[in-house]
Amino acid sequence: MIIDYIRVHLPSVLSEANNRLKVFKSVVHYNHLSTKLRSEIISNILEATFSDIVPTVRSPFTDGEPDLWVGDVPLEIKTAKTVGVWRGGEYSKRESDYLLVSYDDSGEDMKWFVFFVNLKKGDWVSSGSTSYYATTIELDQVLGRGEILVGSVVKKRVKNHLVCG
Repeated sequence: MIIDYIRVHLPSVLSEANNRLKVFKSVVHYNHLSTKLRSEIISNILEATFSDIVPTVRSPFTDGEPDLWVGDVPLEIKTAKTVGVWRGGEYSKRESDYLLVSYDDSGEDMKWFVFFVNLKKGDWVSSGSTSYYATTIELDQVLGRGEILVGSVVKKRVKNHLVCG
């Protein structure tokens, strides 16, 4: 199964992604970047790292394709700062296996939360706005349907909150 393959390789991918992000931070003013841009950069680093170091994984170069192919199985990656809500555009609505990744970049080393889940088009919630196109998926929507690969969840008064590890 794809989840088992990802689980085996994920520690080395996250370690190498952390190293690559340190190099990136050393040449740009990372703290001046928007959270949205940081998330896109981290997503791109994860995609490149997976395809560079994990056998049978490749990363396409167009938005019309999944973020990764694990053999012939598509895998999408969605990243967000430690909030438990992931956003995506039109292609987020494709049915696929997903890695929902949250990060804490406040320290020297990244802390990660990685959740593996299969999502359908109907799982994504439209903003309902005519001026904002993004769809969203929340942690509470997917808990119990997938597996936490890195990090943990704590239940607070109303909602579950992710904890990067």
